[in-house]
Amino acid sequence: MENLLKPDIGLMFWTLVTFLIMVVILKKIAWGPLLKALEDREAAIRGEIESARKGRLEMEGLKADYEKQLAGIEARTRQMLAEAEQKGARSREAVLKEAGREARAIADKTRQQLEAEKERLVRELRSQVGDLSVGIAEKLLRQAVDKKLQDKFIRDFVKDLDSRDRASR
Repeated sequence: MENLLKPDIGLMFWTLVTFLIMVVILKKIAWGPLLKALEDREAAIRGEIESARKGRLEMEGLKADYEKQLAGIEARTRQMLAEAEQKGARSREAVLKEAGREARAIADKTRQQLEAEKERLVRELRSQVGDLSVGIAEKLLRQAVDKKLQDKFIRDFVKDLDSRDRASR
């Protein structure tokens, strides 16, 4: 019983040496790969966030382009309506009834064209926004699944190290 209470310098020395060797081994085997995996994961997430930001900026640019096109179509429509009204005013004396009918026909046709063009542009915009949203969501979901697998791998690796440590005792 007295031997347990007296410190043995040799035993303390070898315990310290063994501990330092284990720290070096764990640093080379476990910490290096774990830190590298975490850094790789961080870089991948940053890349995905940047990609999502670029996608959003591109989507905003497309939206602005479509709004410009829509404004141009509306301006052309207003111009066409103005031309039709001028034509009707010049020929009003000769054929007032016919000119009024032609102006209404041109205006209706122009409105229909505008509505058709507007619907086409809205469908196109929705399709592209949908495609971009699905692409971004797919990337984010893929990252979430990869993170779960990576967390499981890390937990299994740590358990394995604990098992080896217990077995070596």
